[in-house]
Amino acid sequence: MLAADAGPDPGTACRLRVPPLLPSERGPERGRAESSAGDGPGVAAFLHHPVAASAAGTAIPVLLLPGSRGDHAAPHLVALATLLAAHGHPVVRSALFEWEPGSGFVPTAERAVERMRAVLVAARAALASSEGGAIAGCDWVVGGASYGGRVASLAVAASGGRGLGVSGLLALAYPLHPPGRPDRLRTAHWPQIDVPTLLISGDADPFMTLELLEAEQSTHLGGLTSIIVAGAAHDLSVSARRAPDGRRRSPADVIDEHAGAVLGWMHGLAQ
Repeated sequence: MLAADAGPDPGTACRLRVPPLLPSERGPERGRAESSAGDGPGVAAFLHHPVAASAAGTAIPVLLLPGSRGDHAAPHLVALATLLAAHGHPVVRSALFEWEPGSGFVPTAERAVERMRAVLVAARAALASSEGGAIAGCDWVVGGASYGGRVASLAVAASGGRGLGVSGLLALAYPLHPPGRPDRLRTAHWPQIDVPTLLISGDADPFMTLELLEAEQSTHLGGLTSIIVAGAAHDLSVSARRAPDGRRRSPADVIDEHAGAVLGWMHGLAQ
């Protein structure tokens, strides 16, 4: 269900109606922001309407989820959604939980899988209503930033692409391991991910070790394509100090520089 508010064209700010969290998803009570979760107006989202026809001839709807802080308006998510919509792909950029970014309990990625499925169902309904049913029945690309991308990957691994209605996975700054703990890899489910995956990460990201990513890449069942951004941190920003050419780049700059690779990957899914 969609509860829409006026937003700047070509997008619409809205709230996605999702079922209340289960006790196992909510964790211990941590204040008002959490105790009110599930009985309110749903999760915040933004619909990016396609600006032009897709060069691939097929519009692939996309669901992007935020990192563990819960900010679905993070600059790298907004930049990616804007790029995809500008090239014909409708995007739902959504929070996973009802509370404001940075407040409330965040369940483990494994416990958030059912919530991700509920958000995907609500996103399908919202976009079908918004786009006049033009994308009804289409397979989606799902993913997001850090925690959100990991939750989406776990959902795909658990249900399979066909079961979830998903044709691809798009992960920004996938948290390959906790910072400083390369021994705690988060790739055990990769052999069950049966759809193509695009991973965009920085080589200065403390959640990622390039050598480990290269070693784990072959375990991915659906095929993993990686875009490694020189000097980029976990939010895909590049400081002047870390940049090979000494030029600072915002997350939006990074997405723009790699737009061709991202759109080429999307085009491949549509073939």
